[in-house]
Order: sequence, then structure tokens, then C-alpha cells
Amino acid sequence: MANIFETLKSYAAQYSVDDRRDFTDAEVVMVNSAKVVNSQFGQSVCFFMKDGGQKYIPLSRDSVASEGDTIDIRKAHVLTLSKDGQDKITRIEL
Repeated sequence: MANIFETLKSYAAQYSVDDRRDFTDAEVVMVNSAKVVNSQFGQSVCFFMKDGGQKYIPLSRDSVASEGDTIDIRKAHVLTLSKDGQDKITRIEL
């Protein structure tokens, strides 16, 4: 007999860490600098790319950084988070 709860969507569930990794060497060389900024989703890291563009990834809730802090991405981690019924999300952990 199948478990009825395995087929139902979860509500009010928390995101959990699927993967935690360092930035790759290829990713590091693409970035001129990185800085914590306030964004629509709270604090994010703004990556100033060598090609002149900017890319943003939100900080994890557990990160201890303030707006304006410069980030050494060799010491930061990329988190992939998941939650039942939702797409995976990426966060930066400092």
C-alpha cells in the first residue's frame, strides 16, 4: 500500500541545502570584484564582471555581511537550495 503523504504537496516547508560548493577557477577569473548590495530580495552579491556587466545572486539567510562589504569569492560558497514543489534556488554563503 502506498503512503498517501508521499503524493501530496508540502506547505510551509523550509528550503534545504542540496549542494554547497566553492566557486570554480573559471568562475573566479570572470569576476573583477564582488560587493554586497541591497536588492529587491534583501541583500545580494553584485558581481562586477570583466566583460563590463553585473550579475546578482542573493545572500543566504545565514551569511554575515553588510551592504558595501567587498567579497573575496574564493572564500564564498555557492548554495543550491530546494523545497518540495518549488524550483531550486541559488544563494551565496559568506
